[in-house]
Amino acid sequence: MQIAYLIAAHHQPNHLAKLIRTLDSPGCTFFIHIDAKVDEKMFKEAAGSRSNIVFIQPRGEITWGGFSIVRATLALLSAALEFDRSFQRFCLLSGSDFPIKNNAQILSDFASIKEFMSVNRKLDPSQHDGHHNRYIGFYWFIDSPDESLKNLSGRMPCVKPYEGFALYHGSGWWALTRDCVEYILGFIASDVTYCKFFEHVFCSDEIFFHSILKQSPFASRITHDFETAPDQAEYAASNEHGSHYIDWNAPGVRLPKVLDLQDFDKLLHSKCLFARKFDEQESGELIARLEKMLAG
Repeated sequence: MQIAYLIAAHHQPNHLAKLIRTLDSPGCTFFIHIDAKVDEKMFKEAAGSRSNIVFIQPRGEITWGGFSIVRATLALLSAALEFDRSFQRFCLLSGSDFPIKNNAQILSDFASIKEFMSVNRKLDPSQHDGHHNRYIGFYWFIDSPDESLKNLSGRMPCVKPYEGFALYHGSGWWALTRDCVEYILGFIASDVTYCKFFEHVFCSDEIFFHSILKQSPFASRITHDFETAPDQAEYAASNEHGSHYIDWNAPGVRLPKVLDLQDFDKLLHSKCLFARKFDEQESGELIARLEKMLAG
């Protein structure tokens, strides 16, 4: 199986190198977008020069919460599709991720028709009091270089919501089949108003792909969908988000939780293939233990 790993990174070049080294196996190619605000050289030096590592150009400046992360993701997808291989699986990762299953297990799971994605809620732009509904119910100017315009983010109600279909919100990290990716890109090409609307949506990467997938022929393949979960309370309390383990439930810490050695057993028993969020310092012991485990 040919797997395209799409990685968006902006710091921790040595961790990125570990991530690539741990996942590297026959049939894998790594397409990497480095935030244009940082020096790419240190990432290239850490990763080394190999034929299956592609640092894509041009690079864009990424702003958390802005449409810029969707643009970077689409650029990664385009780079992978233009590459001279027939990838069957496209897996989006951040530079703060790490595998928690070995490559044989990842390959086995990716050989299925599952669309590894989490969809956690349906959004309603008319309900301005809801936290996540505000993402699409107001205008956001996160990527704007104009500070006065950026400061208006979340203050102006959206006067023209997207009306093509219902919008859904979930985790921004996923692993999709080739057929699904081609459907998504085909839809985007056919509906120019969709991207235009999302330019002023908050955390658009957590809505953009999910909403297309939910109204597609691939919706029934989604691995984590709140609308099909038998127990809503159990679903909401879970840290399983598509292909990723992400702790959004830890008390008393900034979320998502930076994982450490105390989380090892949770990761060991998770059905997910990857986890986030890892920090080189705080997660150092955990990363070392995962490396040892994954090495056999």
